[in-house]
Amino acid sequence: MNPNKLREVSWINYTNHRMTEPELREMLEASEAFWIHDGNVAHPHAELTTGKCSDGFVDTLRALRFSNVCYVAAQALAKSIRDSYQGPIDWVIGSDHAGAVFSQNVAIWLNAQHDFTEKGPDKAQEWKRFKIKEGEVVVQVEELMTTSDTFQRVRDGIRKGNGSLVTFAPVAGVLIHRSSVQQIEDTLIVPFAHYDIKVWDGPEVCPLCKAGSKRLRPKQNWAELTGKA
Repeated sequence: MNPNKLREVSWINYTNHRMTEPELREMLEASEAFWIHDGNVAHPHAELTTGKCSDGFVDTLRALRFSNVCYVAAQALAKSIRDSYQGPIDWVIGSDHAGAVFSQNVAIWLNAQHDFTEKGPDKAQEWKRFKIKEGEVVVQVEELMTTSDTFQRVRDGIRKGNGSLVTFAPVAGVLIHRSSVQQIEDTLIVPFAHYDIKVWDGPEVCPLCKAGSKRLRPKQNWAELTGKA
């Protein structure tokens, strides 16, 4: 997809047609938000901001900043959630910051109330504004899951902020799932798209580095990383 075409993406096109993983991937790649190494060690791989090496790169906000892309991606995930769970959904809740707007869009498609947790001390996620009534069902939504840490912090924050029993749906929605975690507590993770992306602690243990693959910072070297230079 030509990057200029991103602005032409419309939810109307997906009224009778469910977005596919390749279609989402095309949008992510057009917005320089997604890349996976092709296995050829002559080609470069990603150097993450942490200094670690990876055979993939995902930065969902680079795609979801396009409000129309965010809306249709949320529509796709909402349909996936409903495929797995037909029960009541009173709240859709996301995390601060990347998951906030995306989870709101999912809530629109699921006709649910919405809010998001806020970042607190020591990476905590805090629930501050509303009281979830007893018996209301909460669906957690994230635009990206790399580990289960943020998801669990959001859940802990919701519980602490309400001070009473909170009912979580048996499913949670994740747009891009690159984690080995399939379930948290009694909640099944429902991904729209899953990718096996590996991360190594540094060049000394990275098999791509050892094979001679050059490592590059994705944002600064996108054309070279993706072979478009």
